[in-house]
Amino acid sequence: MNRRKEPSPEELDRLREELEALKNQIRENERIWSGFRFIEISLIGVSSFYDLVNTLAIDFPRAFPSVDTVTVACFDPDYEMTRLLERASPDNSAHESFVRVELESLLELFSSFDRPMLGRSTERIQALLFPHCPYTLGSVAIAPLVLQDRLIGCLNQGSRDPGHFSADAATDLLEHLAAVTAVCIDNTINQERLKEDGLTDALTHLANRRFFERRLREEVERWVRHGKSLTCMLIDLDHFKDVNDRYGHQTGDLVLTAVSQLLAGEMRASDVLARYGGEEFVLLFPDTLPEQVVDIAERLRQRVADAVIHADDGAEIRVTFSAGLAGLAPDSALNREEACTWLVRQADMALYHAKQHGRNRIELAQRPAPRKKT
Repeated sequence: MNRRKEPSPEELDRLREELEALKNQIRENERIWSGFRFIEISLIGVSSFYDLVNTLAIDFPRAFPSVDTVTVACFDPDYEMTRLLERASPDNSAHESFVRVELESLLELFSSFDRPMLGRSTERIQALLFPHCPYTLGSVAIAPLVLQDRLIGCLNQGSRDPGHFSADAATDLLEHLAAVTAVCIDNTINQERLKEDGLTDALTHLANRRFFERRLREEVERWVRHGKSLTCMLIDLDHFKDVNDRYGHQTGDLVLTAVSQLLAGEMRASDVLARYGGEEFVLLFPDTLPEQVVDIAERLRQRVADAVIHADDGAEIRVTFSAGLAGLAPDSALNREEACTWLVRQADMALYHAKQHGRNRIELAQRPAPRKKT
């Protein structure tokens, strides 16, 4: 009977080393899988394009410390994604993580849509996909974003370590995450479009009346809680029917759009400007007394009156507006339900008086009575 040969001490050491290396590889694979899973779950939960870009820029380095920077590069011919980021992030905090690229540049990067590119970085790749990165990248991982067989962009990771991303690394998890990212981009853009369609005026691209009424309720709630001021201004273009009758409705639309841009130039980030209907605009100024808004209103009135609007047929058109102001003081004796109705009604009455007293002027409504002191 043959006896099995016992392994030598050297062979036992080698087997232990191989077993330990296998355990380490399993732990590393679990860590990588867990990191990708964490990012994927975060992406699925986002509701805006801004949140999507921020999630990728923040969560990748959090899950993988060797990843120093992440960008999303997309073909954005109409600047739709760019505008969404500008609206959501006035301080440009998310802009460095989003890169607008031309389709030709994307096609040059990828000979095939289905394979990520991993390996050493180059000056051209860094300039194209990581333009705001302040240091030289050693290696990169670039995954194509494909939606319905169409290349829409790429998901880009950069590391200062030249050996972090290697060409022979497995890419199945990255390919899966890129597919999820492409779908999430499409979903968030569609959600943003639905929100704009429901709350944006199609002609002027200002907020619409529905949006204003929602914000009015929110600001009145803040007024109730914090006891600050809130002022509403209702604007109506003077003799606008004459513009439509003389030049046509198409030119009338051009005038409305031009006036909306002139009004928007005076707004703070916290103010609300909306098209209220027809040739009426409504503005809401949180934490601002009516007397302060009078100065703003006069500047706007003068700006519109001085403007020359050029019609498509070469005609030069000038318009003016009348406006009514109404405001809530911190001590106004109104509850939240009364305040919403009172503000708009009083602004409308003040506007009526402005029209009756010659147009191209501002009228200020009386403040509501103060609360009685107890």
